[in-house]
Amino acid sequence: MALLTIGQHFGRPYTPTNQAWIETLWGHVKAENPHLCTITDPEVLAAELERARSDYNAVRLHEGIGYVTPNDEHTGRGEAVRQARRDGLAAADTARRAAHRAGLS
Repeated sequence: MALLTIGQHFGRPYTPTNQAWIETLWGHVKAENPHLCTITDPEVLAAELERARSDYNAVRLHEGIGYVTPNDEHTGRGEAVRQARRDGLAAADTARRAAHRAGLS
């Protein structure tokens, strides 16, 4: 496209709703890593962005996909993690009720 001097545009300036997914990502990245805005060395910034990317995909739980990591969801472990969480909550509730009924609360 560049050889034919045809410009590619994937969004219109000043219309964040056209590219909501990237605006949301950068909103989270900048809010959770405010130090990124002060880095001036490109190599340091690249390393910090890589750290933020791995944290965002492998550690941070995402509300939109049921409080699992994107890595869990993309590898098919998402539903198993959510089911294990539901099972754990049910077991904790049963144990709490049994302790309460036994007068141990």
